[in-house]
Amino acid sequence: MSVSGKILSFEIEIPKVGVNPQEHPELCPLSLTKGKKMRQKTLTNHVFPKYWNLVKTEGYYMCDVVDCPVIYYNNQEKYYFGKDDVRAPVAHKMHIQEDGRPLCYCMGVLEQTILEELLIKQCCDSLKDIQEFTTANKGKDCAITNPAGRCCGSLIKETIEWAQKQRLTIIPPVLEEATACCEAIEAATKEIEE
Repeated sequence: MSVSGKILSFEIEIPKVGVNPQEHPELCPLSLTKGKKMRQKTLTNHVFPKYWNLVKTEGYYMCDVVDCPVIYYNNQEKYYFGKDDVRAPVAHKMHIQEDGRPLCYCMGVLEQTILEELLIKQCCDSLKDIQEFTTANKGKDCAITNPAGRCCGSLIKETIEWAQKQRLTIIPPVLEEATACCEAIEAATKEIEE
């Protein structure tokens, strides 16, 4: 049960092989995967203020299994935070192309912005291009702004790789139609300006 009283359940069947999360504080109690150790300053920035008194202790971890509802947990204290207990969407708990998925918390860049650069405008092919065109992955406050307390680079890399695979599956006539539409709009705009 989460700190707000919500029941947290995990729909994917994971064999429970006699592992007790109380004996292994780093294991998520639902996914039974090893979590990432969290800093207090990250937690206080992301949980609602009414829970700040709960995150004063050490021993918090983040579960980054996408479909597991547990975000932060402390098995010793038996405190569990789900999506209703945190102030912003957590990218690590969202699937690629999920609406409103933030990637760079420091610079406020959504995944949709990066996908637009990669798939629609097709002006980016690398992390350097993404940084230039979107400002993503240029911040320096990851430990505070990112719910994972870490740099967003791995999420951006994952998105770039996913988009590059999608480019190979885009139907050329659809792409040509989209390009022709843009060219027609640009031509009409030039006529108005002249």
